[in-house]
Amino acid sequence: MIGQGANVGRVLGIVPARAGSQGLPGKNTRGLAGQPMVAWTLEACREATVLDQIVVSTDDEAVIEIATGMGFPPPFRRPDHLSGPEASVIDAIEHALATLGGRWDYVVLLQPTSPLRLGSDIDGAVRLCHQTGAPSVIGVSPVLKPQTFYGRLKSDGAFRASPPEPDEPVVINGAVYVGRPEVLQKRRTFQGDGVLGWSMPPERGWDVDTAFDFMVCEALWPHVRGEAPGALDSIRR
Repeated sequence: MIGQGANVGRVLGIVPARAGSQGLPGKNTRGLAGQPMVAWTLEACREATVLDQIVVSTDDEAVIEIATGMGFPPPFRRPDHLSGPEASVIDAIEHALATLGGRWDYVVLLQPTSPLRLGSDIDGAVRLCHQTGAPSVIGVSPVLKPQTFYGRLKSDGAFRASPPEPDEPVVINGAVYVGRPEVLQKRRTFQGDGVLGWSMPPERGWDVDTAFDFMVCEALWPHVRGEAPGALDSIRR
């Protein structure tokens, strides 16, 4: 359904998947519910209707093979100087834009470490950016505990509760980032004045960076993408 009836301009999806990972080695290609983890992000790209092109930016031969097998052959290999642990994802985005050329109205960053997002999250975030004129939109989720549970632990072990805020707190979940290229290249961040949040339930915004995160993701998967849709609604209630 890529690029079918979106009416939001030209939208480039970028999936950054470098080979190195310090928190969980090989996480992009680790098997999750019968597919490599990066494959679930590419499945979400297939489900989305707003993406005109998807680029997998990687230096990992295994990721190249997976993406090519799914019909998304990388048009370039990410250079070594943009692939180390100190590499900036903004640098990778700028490299992709410069290498591809052409005019793009929106860039959508889709990290493989958020395999439970849906195509509808991609569509919704881009449409929110388009309809409001916002410079960027970032995926957010409610925090997992009520804000009355949060506070600060002082150096002497004393706990101080945080004062309640008028609005419920949210956390950036890392599942979807939408930005206008000209603003993104100027700010070098998706955050800043005017940014909006695309609200997602915590399970769809789950981010995998450690072995523990991955185990939780495996437990959540059937409730989001598998045979038990809606099962988490009763848990949240």
